[in-house]
Amino acid sequence: MRLFTNKRVRDIFTLIAQGTVTQATLAKEMNVSTRTIRSDLKELNDIIAGFGNSLIHDRKKGFSIQVDNPTGHKTLLEQSQRPWKETRSTAERRRALLTALLRQDADVSLEELESTWFISIYSLRNDITLLKRHFALYDLNIVSEGADKFRLCGNEVALRRCIYDSLLRPKEAEEDDQEVFNATVKVADIKQQLSHYFVNHGLVVSDVNLRFFTLICGITCERIRRGSWLLDYEFDACEPYLKTVAGDILPLLLGDAVNNVPQSEIDYMAMNLAAFCSAPGECALEKDQYDAERAVMNHFLSYVSAAWFCDVRYDELSRKNLLNHIKAMRIRVNNGITIINPLIEQIKRHYPLMYEMTLAAFSELEHFFSGTLSDDEIGYLVMHIGAILEETHLKDEGHTLTALVVSPEGGASTRIVCQRIVRMYPNIAISQCISVEQYKAMTGVEESIVISLVSIEEKNKRVISLPPLPERWQLENMKYFLTAESTPPAAMVNYFSADHFFVFDSTAHTKESLIQFLSEKLHVQGRVDQHYLGSVLEREARASTLLDDKIAIPHPLGLVALSTMVTVAIFPEGIEWDPGKYVKLVFMLAISEDAFVDSMLIYDYLTNILDDDVIDNLSQCANYGEFISLSQKYFL
Repeated sequence: MRLFTNKRVRDIFTLIAQGTVTQATLAKEMNVSTRTIRSDLKELNDIIAGFGNSLIHDRKKGFSIQVDNPTGHKTLLEQSQRPWKETRSTAERRRALLTALLRQDADVSLEELESTWFISIYSLRNDITLLKRHFALYDLNIVSEGADKFRLCGNEVALRRCIYDSLLRPKEAEEDDQEVFNATVKVADIKQQLSHYFVNHGLVVSDVNLRFFTLICGITCERIRRGSWLLDYEFDACEPYLKTVAGDILPLLLGDAVNNVPQSEIDYMAMNLAAFCSAPGECALEKDQYDAERAVMNHFLSYVSAAWFCDVRYDELSRKNLLNHIKAMRIRVNNGITIINPLIEQIKRHYPLMYEMTLAAFSELEHFFSGTLSDDEIGYLVMHIGAILEETHLKDEGHTLTALVVSPEGGASTRIVCQRIVRMYPNIAISQCISVEQYKAMTGVEESIVISLVSIEEKNKRVISLPPLPERWQLENMKYFLTAESTPPAAMVNYFSADHFFVFDSTAHTKESLIQFLSEKLHVQGRVDQHYLGSVLEREARASTLLDDKIAIPHPLGLVALSTMVTVAIFPEGIEWDPGKYVKLVFMLAISEDAFVDSMLIYDYLTNILDDDVIDNLSQCANYGEFISLSQKYFL
């Protein structure tokens, strides 16, 4: 039987149960009209009557409850004191139903949910139908136990993967983990145990990956405690030491709950370890056991060199880091392990062409993977190649200041920030990059300064805090914490010209006519050949060239211009670039193959002006002089 139909009716009952209350007082307390209160009181009267009691109205004193059935009244009192949790929205209701099925404590009865959630059984049946499609993605089945009762069945590995994915996205993962398992061990405690083990045994795990691995360990341990073992799982595609580590970790986390851990569970844990952690000196390039990963890496690097028409410097460290990443990534993709890249939107914003280039390169490598590479995985690959490309034009200018970098991310994203720092401040020498947990374990810092990409406590040396992918102005602000300043690279005035600067009203061009107009201007000036326009249109057909939905950067496929030029078109009132999306600034890029280094600076400039205020100021420039004068502030 339904109890309180909504939270307000419950709150009205609570007030009346405490003593006689007038209708006007109830309306004031609930912040509704007396007419609404009368309707709520009618519903409450039916509820109270259903439990053998009566709602009494006295014109002078107000409403009170006549208790003829103390047991029924006690039931309502207990119900009114429970925390009110709305589960009526479609998304929340389906997530609660998903959680109930994943818990596997008992059959899920739709009749019981109908009476407690106040949702029609037809809506719940429709939810079950939709969830069947969701679980089918994991090869799991919802089976009917009769009378609208359901249970989730399927392979144990698939079930753990489904639980992991359902807990991965929410920020309140630990609360959701408690809801699924009623776990006695907190996720934070598991993370601390793992962190201590990794630091003490010299294993390298980024703070982001530690979160993923901790969640997997929590799920594994709870499933084992419930008697759901993996009995036929095998995994040998990893370094032998990882099986030793897995054999240490499981007893450490399970404690006295389990005496003997089967080899299948150790293999499963070793697979997850290989997907998220590495050890110093691991995976030397001369080894033969990673032929597939090496083939993926070589194709990727060759594609980058061909696409950028430049001699990209792939030193031994860069190749080793990339190979280690591809090895772990292949394990994740082939075993259906999802990750979240917290920097994905910033990566797309800062390295749009590298992102597109990586997508194109790996579209030719699908046969090496049994699953699909997600945007998050592609983003990390972009960070690796971005770090290598940054190193290509990074020069050693005599460093005098040593720095320790602390980052929660993996090696590639940290390296790319380091190269941006050193490029702006040649007097800084970065000695090493460590995780937050490694920093916490240090008793003191030997370097001159600490540069942290996450909030940390200061030890014996000054800490300079930066975001994971800092903007130009944030890097510039570092100079106030350093003993010496450096000057940014030479401005790129030569790549802008009054002959290629235009201001239009909103009706002057469509997107297509503007691309043709600007391309023709470049062709007349001898900057591009007759193939340039076709290449720009082909690139635009593949995907939009909007950058962060704020500016448009039409460009061809590759560095195919005869000489480098950035053509600027300003629309103070905006031009529709994609359906429903308007921009005020359009930069048509014509970059020659011998201007690879400068092309990186051009894209630095474009990402530096993405602030709304900067775009508004640039879009109000009436002539080339005003524009270039303002733009020079953002040349890196």
